[in-house]
Amino acid sequence: MTARLVSSVPPQADVVERLVDDSVASRIAQCDASLWPRAARPGWVTAARASRPLVGEIEALREQLRVPGQVRVVLAAAGGVGVAAEVLAEHDPRLVVLDTTDPAQVADALAGDLAATVLVVSAPPGEDTRAVELVRDTVHRAFRAEGLDPAAQTVVVTAPGGPLMEQAAGATVVLGPSDVDGPWAALTAFALVPAGLGGVDVGAVIAEAAEARAELDSDDPANPCLALGALLAAAPVVALAEDGATGLAEWAAQLVAGGLGKDGRGPLPVVVEGSDAPEWADPEALRPGTLTVSLSASGIGALDGAAVTTLGSPAAQFMLWQYSTAVAAHLAGVDPTDRPDAARVAGNGAVHAPGVQFTDGDIDVHAGAWLPSGTSTVAEALRALIDAADADAHLAVHAYLDRLDDASAAVLRPELTRRTGLPTTFGWAPRCLPGSGQRDKGGPADTVICQITGDAEPDLPADLAELQQAQARADAEALAGRGRPVLRLHFTDRVAGLVTLARAVQQL
Repeated sequence: MTARLVSSVPPQADVVERLVDDSVASRIAQCDASLWPRAARPGWVTAARASRPLVGEIEALREQLRVPGQVRVVLAAAGGVGVAAEVLAEHDPRLVVLDTTDPAQVADALAGDLAATVLVVSAPPGEDTRAVELVRDTVHRAFRAEGLDPAAQTVVVTAPGGPLMEQAAGATVVLGPSDVDGPWAALTAFALVPAGLGGVDVGAVIAEAAEARAELDSDDPANPCLALGALLAAAPVVALAEDGATGLAEWAAQLVAGGLGKDGRGPLPVVVEGSDAPEWADPEALRPGTLTVSLSASGIGALDGAAVTTLGSPAAQFMLWQYSTAVAAHLAGVDPTDRPDAARVAGNGAVHAPGVQFTDGDIDVHAGAWLPSGTSTVAEALRALIDAADADAHLAVHAYLDRLDDASAAVLRPELTRRTGLPTTFGWAPRCLPGSGQRDKGGPADTVICQITGDAEPDLPADLAELQQAQARADAEALAGRGRPVLRLHFTDRVAGLVTLARAVQQL
C-alpha cells in the first residue's frame, strides 16, 4: 500500500513549486548530501533496498529458534528502534519491548516463559548502550537461574565494530548499517530483526516500503512528501493522533523532534489522544498555525477535524514521514540526521543535580534556583514552573516510570494543556527525546520540563533503578544547562504520588 496524503490546508504553492524545480525529492533518493548543511547518517534513504538480504536471514533464524520453542521476543532497545518494531508488529504480544531500565517493567517481561524467550539486543550506532547492556545482563541472570544458556537465546543487532558486537560472547549476531540511527533506522536490521522474529512478514514490509519510495522519489507537485514537508517546515506545533493503536504517531513525533528540533528551532510535535484533545478541538487556541495530523495505517477514513491525514501501511508511512522530514529540514536549513553520539555526551553518570527542595505527601520535589523560596506544595511548584514560561513556551513531561503499570500518568497531558494553556508533550523516558527535541542540540526554544520519577519496589533489581534515576538526573542537568527550568517530582510511592500529582494539576 503506497502512502497517501489528504490535506485541507495545502502548503503555499510556490514552496512546492520551488521544491519541484530544485529536484529535491529525486536528490533525496540519490543521497545528495548538499541538500542539507551536513548529512551525518544518510543510510535511511537506501535502507529498504539494502535490507532485502535480511528477509532470508530473518526467516532462517526464526525457524532455527522455533525448533527449541523460542517464539517470544524480548527486545532490549535504544534509540527509538523499539517504537518502530512495535509499530511493525502491531503490538503483537509475542514482542515485548524494553527501551527502559524501569525495574518493574523489566520484571514483568521476565515473568513470561523464559524457555520460550529469545532476547534481542538492538542499538543503532551512536547510542549510549549502558541501558541495553544492563537489561541484557539482567535477562541473562534470569536465563541462568532457569538453567538456560544465555548465548543460545540471544540475538545481537549491532553495527560492525560496535560495543555490543564485542560483548556478544557466543550469541547470534546480525549486522545493521553504520550510517543510520534513531527513528531513521526503522527499516533496517535494528527494527526488522526483532519484528521479524516476533512474526512480522519482513518481505512484505520491505516491498511496501519500496512501493512507497517509487512515488516519493518523483519531482512532481503531487508527491505527498513535498506537501507534508512544506507544512512541517511552516508549523510551530504539529499535533499527531492516529486511527487505532499502532504507535505511528509516537514514532513520527520522535522523527520530527530529532530531525527538525535543533538550535532552538523546528516545530513542536505533540502526540495527542484524538478528536477530544484540546489541540484538535481548536488548534488556533493554543498556538496559531498548529498543524493537526491524523495517521491511519488502515488506509480507511480519518479522525474528525483532521487538517491533514496520512494513509498507508506502517512501512509506507515510515518512508513518507522520513522523506517529508528530510524535505522540511532542507527548507529549514538544518541537518535531519545530525546529532552528537549519545555515547559520547552521556558522561560517566556523575551528575550534579538539585537536591530535594521539599516533600509534599508522597512526592519529593527537586528544582533549581528558579523555584521561589517558600514553595511548599506540588501545585505551587507546578504554577511556578508555568510562570517561568513565556508566551511561546511549551511544557514537556518526561515520565521515568513503567509505561505499562503506570500508564495512567499519561492522562495528565490533556488536563495540563487545558489548565496551563501551553502546548504539552508527554513521553516515557528515556524512550522519548528529552525536551521534545534533541537534548544536546537544545530542541525547540522556550521549553519548561517536568520530570516524573519514582521509587522501585525493594525486591526489584537495584542496579536498574539506580541507572534509571541517573538517566533522569543527567537529562535534567543537560536541559538546565540549556537554560530550561526543570522540575523533578519523585514519587516515594508511585500510586499515592500519582494521586497527589493529579490533585495538584486540578488546582492549577
